[in-house]
Amino acid sequence: MGKKVYSISEFNNLPELKQSGDFAKDFFNWQIAKWDFAKNNYDTLQSLKVKHFYFSKTSVSVQYNPHRVGSTLALVDDAGIAKRKCFLCEENLHEEQSGIKLTENYTLLVNPFPIIPIHFTAKFSQHLPQKISENFAEILKGAKTLGENYFLLYNGPEAGASVPEHRHFQGGTKKHFPILKEITAALSGFKPTSNLLLPDIHLLKEQVSGQNSALLFTVSDGLRNYFVIKGNDISLIEKLFFSLFDKMTLLFPSTKETKLNLISTIENRNHILVIFPRAKHRPHYFYGEGEDKLLVSPATLDFGGIMVLPREEDYMKINTEIIKRIYSEVGYGNSTFKRLVSVLK
Repeated sequence: MGKKVYSISEFNNLPELKQSGDFAKDFFNWQIAKWDFAKNNYDTLQSLKVKHFYFSKTSVSVQYNPHRVGSTLALVDDAGIAKRKCFLCEENLHEEQSGIKLTENYTLLVNPFPIIPIHFTAKFSQHLPQKISENFAEILKGAKTLGENYFLLYNGPEAGASVPEHRHFQGGTKKHFPILKEITAALSGFKPTSNLLLPDIHLLKEQVSGQNSALLFTVSDGLRNYFVIKGNDISLIEKLFFSLFDKMTLLFPSTKETKLNLISTIENRNHILVIFPRAKHRPHYFYGEGEDKLLVSPATLDFGGIMVLPREEDYMKINTEIIKRIYSEVGYGNSTFKRLVSVLK
């Protein structure tokens, strides 16, 4: 087929395209119809083993997904990166891959190793390392272009990214992302039912300019401590985000970037940004031996309630206590989170 990057309007005018009014879904279906390797991997999602764990204010789905072993085991140190080709650079894309310009600098691609039924990667136009401080607005703009049915996410270079050497986001359908259901319900003041567990959410800070405002919330659900920003003005959201990012960088510096994961989506015409502060890239289980070994390398989807395990033996032995231990190691504990919140007030 040959590689080609289309603008959204160019793609929508393709003569063979069956339009539904949702360009992202149309692009996904069009690409899968032309790419057997990716299609076969998406077909296998329907038969993956999945089990669910329920906690007091949230839930986690654990997925046995052998196709993700490459991402889980990815060498993310400088020596490992230097030995491999970057599969997000244009010349190394699959021959069947085409893309759509999502923003001026990011191209939307179908991810051939999916975790959810519609799974995208959005790659930066140049081979530059992950660094959200240099392109933060892009994750907001890209999510707005995708629309309310989708999300974009960011894995920091030391917080779950398997290709930290090339700037990129991932994305997909919002309805398949458990944490977004919990957050949007909590923000709307929805009363919890037996089918929907809601975290504790508290307003921490507001950024105001004219008639517009952006709100920063703290969120705790017993497994994770994190932040949410809600607003409709990108410049105000940026100010709130960087007030948090700068404090994290000051208190918890890291070699490449203070450790964090992000989710960006649109809900009722407002931007919703979820920020997961990270303590570690991988839990001790990743480096363990024997019974203490578990191949798990949490990224944003894992933090959002879809824990991916590429080995069946790990899937069989996972339990609530192991899940709690993983989140407690790689996320901020209560005391660390309180320390950060105290300097933001």
